[in-house]
Amino acid sequence: MPKSTALSFEGTVDRNAPTLINSVYSERFFHDMRSEALEDQIEHVLVNRKEFDTDMMRIIEKLKQSDEYVRVFDDCFKKLDGEKLNGHTIAFAISAYVSSLRGFNSEFDKYVRGEQAHIDDAVRKGFNLFMGKAVCGTCHFAPVFNGTVPPRYEESESEVLGVAENPYAKHQVVDPDLGRGVARLKEQSDFNRYAFKTPTVRNVALTAPYMHNGAYKTLEDVMDFYNKGGGEGFGIHLDNQTLPFDSLSLNKQEINDIVAFMKSLTDTTGMTSVPVRLPSFSNVALNNRKVGGEY
Repeated sequence: MPKSTALSFEGTVDRNAPTLINSVYSERFFHDMRSEALEDQIEHVLVNRKEFDTDMMRIIEKLKQSDEYVRVFDDCFKKLDGEKLNGHTIAFAISAYVSSLRGFNSEFDKYVRGEQAHIDDAVRKGFNLFMGKAVCGTCHFAPVFNGTVPPRYEESESEVLGVAENPYAKHQVVDPDLGRGVARLKEQSDFNRYAFKTPTVRNVALTAPYMHNGAYKTLEDVMDFYNKGGGEGFGIHLDNQTLPFDSLSLNKQEINDIVAFMKSLTDTTGMTSVPVRLPSFSNVALNNRKVGGEY
């Protein structure tokens, strides 16, 4: 789906949901980079009318209705003074789980580590194009292939691409979401208007549709967008576009090779299972919730 269903089926949330796998390898979070810590994300989600529409106190009260949840928090945070089940420990537990979702065991990873002798020629060519002629690697930095900048990996970048509201329309217009330009007061400037975090392209074969608004249906469509110079190449004129305006001059075979390389970065090893059961509640409605969720 371009955007996830909102609470109570009232439309959708505002942006496309990015992958959680390898998200820990960033220094800023959300598409608009408004959060500086993985632990801080939960507060934004809890109070959002389209997501949880609640607050941390109500979450704590609900979890305390489960003796099992209270017990596992007590066991996990033994060295912490006071009540172990609180807003900080909940945020820490969720961020610890998200941090565990790390995928570096793709076909490409095995090849470059010398664990397999061969890889498809299209993948090899695609990697060289990604890091060379197509200049993808100047924004999607190896080895995570996201916007976290080497060699210290202490800063995550955003870019202004000129993403269309509907890339399949005859006359394209920029998506109205201002992104980083309105996310944080101290970063509200013309320079940051329409700026969005540079995501990882690992597992990108599994995360269609693409861009912050989920408007681009295929990787080939995304590559066509970049190949023609971003928004500028489609009649969207932004003075602060950070993507070079000129064409990459990639032919169809070269685009196919880059897509083949990106698809070779797929790895969800150990990250697709669900628990056998969830902690129990005395409340029947809560105790009958579906493992993995249902909406």
